[in-house]
Amino acid sequence: MNSNTERNLQKQLVALEQDTASEDLFRLAQGRKNALQQKRRKASWIIWPALATSLASAPLIAILYTPTGLVISPERDIIEDDYYSELAEESIDLYDDLEFYDWLADMQS
Repeated sequence: MNSNTERNLQKQLVALEQDTASEDLFRLAQGRKNALQQKRRKASWIIWPALATSLASAPLIAILYTPTGLVISPERDIIEDDYYSELAEESIDLYDDLEFYDWLADMQS
């Protein structure tokens, strides 16, 4: 079955070649010749050192920006109701002082 498929493809290619105009065949042959004659492009010599430098700098940046110590996060035990109650007591004392100074200012005027 494989050979039948190959034969059919060969027949189709031959028919396509016969149907193709001679000027198109000439242009195709000329294009193929030009493509084969082109020199292989060589990467310029500056690309490789630049690539090596950029690849080497990535791990260096990762090493330099990695924190050396543990990051201390506030623990839940530190922030408790006692802390907030002390703040509330200080606020009440501040308001009492303000009321006293307001009363004193009223008495002096």
